[in-house]
Amino acid sequence: MNKKDRTKSLTDGLIVTVFEDEGPRNIFNSSPLADDEAFTMAIKTLTAIGTSTPFRPMEVRAYGPIPTPKDPYVSEAFMFSLSAKDSMDNRIAQFGRMIFFWVITTSNSISKYTEFLKLMIKRTLRVYNIVSDKDLYDEEILKKIDQNIQIIDRGIDAYYLTEANTIEAFGNLSMIPDTAPILLVVSEKKQIQVIFRDQPTPLVKTKVRTIVDEFKKKMPRGNLYRLEMVTDPIMGRQLLSKSGLETQSDLGLQYRLRLSGKLDFEELDQFLSLPVKKIRGLLAKRILTAFKNKSDLDLTLLSSEVGFSLKFIEEVINLAIQTNVMSGSNIESGILKFD
Repeated sequence: MNKKDRTKSLTDGLIVTVFEDEGPRNIFNSSPLADDEAFTMAIKTLTAIGTSTPFRPMEVRAYGPIPTPKDPYVSEAFMFSLSAKDSMDNRIAQFGRMIFFWVITTSNSISKYTEFLKLMIKRTLRVYNIVSDKDLYDEEILKKIDQNIQIIDRGIDAYYLTEANTIEAFGNLSMIPDTAPILLVVSEKKQIQVIFRDQPTPLVKTKVRTIVDEFKKKMPRGNLYRLEMVTDPIMGRQLLSKSGLETQSDLGLQYRLRLSGKLDFEELDQFLSLPVKKIRGLLAKRILTAFKNKSDLDLTLLSSEVGFSLKFIEEVINLAIQTNVMSGSNIESGILKFD
């Protein structure tokens, strides 16, 4: 069991259970629960949940909050399946092996982040190319997953307005569309701030206000919350910075550079801050291959190939050049060149 400083997090650790041919086994535990307590919780909960219904590809089911053997900790359980290698159980070989992520917490408010955590789990499986049960048996990968799904308690609840006009919780700007209106709920001040990241029309503002008014009705004492509509982009970024969703060094940058001296897909993935898509993987691969081989790259051609604008691709590369990540390279007439 790994002890961690989680004083600023709503989550207190992660337990990962794999339903092997012989039965469930915990392969990772960073929570305050001892290994025997974690195993007892897994056995009791799995018996109650059951695992008989097959999963659809990339489906994640959630259950909880669930009591644990150690007060005051509770668990939010996330269940999904991965293809099974070398399984002697015909059903597991056919339908996949059940995997369980137990997010341990002392706060019942974790349940409002259920959909966000589902999204984070799906995204992490894609980023680390976890497609079978064997891919999960890597402690370093599990540590990164544990870190990725932590929910930070900022004292401000963050939501966004989806394209389906629903309001969902989130904890990372990179997980939502870059034009989605953001709601910051400040309970201490009884205030809801709606941050528009592109200039809204009067009709859009009226529509958002109506949706937020309905959202307030579901909140405890929601009628007391004052609504503020923020359309100024500079003020919006300042509020995001104060809430901890965007750091001070991020202000003014639509795409945030998170690259170190070693350039790899994971770091470029964080940098692009877009939902995981096949074309983004292709964009990353093309840039990294050119950088590694020091071979010229036609960015106009790359733009038409991957579907991102030339302006965006040039901004990605220029930021990397400016921070000395891709030193020795430059862009000339739409061509990435190397010294």
